[in-house]
Amino acid sequence: MTDERQAELIATACKEAGLDGHIKWIKRAKDAQTWAERIAERFRNSRQLPVKNSYMYCDKLDMCFFYGETGTPHMAYAGYVTASSPDITEGKLLEAFRRARQILSTMKELAEG
Repeated sequence: MTDERQAELIATACKEAGLDGHIKWIKRAKDAQTWAERIAERFRNSRQLPVKNSYMYCDKLDMCFFYGETGTPHMAYAGYVTASSPDITEGKLLEAFRRARQILSTMKELAEG
């Protein structure tokens, strides 16, 4: 699957989950700015990597969606919380990971379709 096709499928999956479809391209290590992007960049393997970043409606969670080298959907994530963080107390983290599962499933379906 081409990098451009990956970008298109990621954007489509994110839009279906209620996120915007803005895609960022990681072409070299210094393009990875967030912690999740830095994790994703480790899977780049000298190619340009289209990614979709989202805080998933959380205060302290960063997620980055992308396809691995073999076309498998991936998600890198990073974050932190405190005991009184709304991300914990209001169940935002659980909802974020449910939505992430939806995005990854849609990315897989689109890639296989």
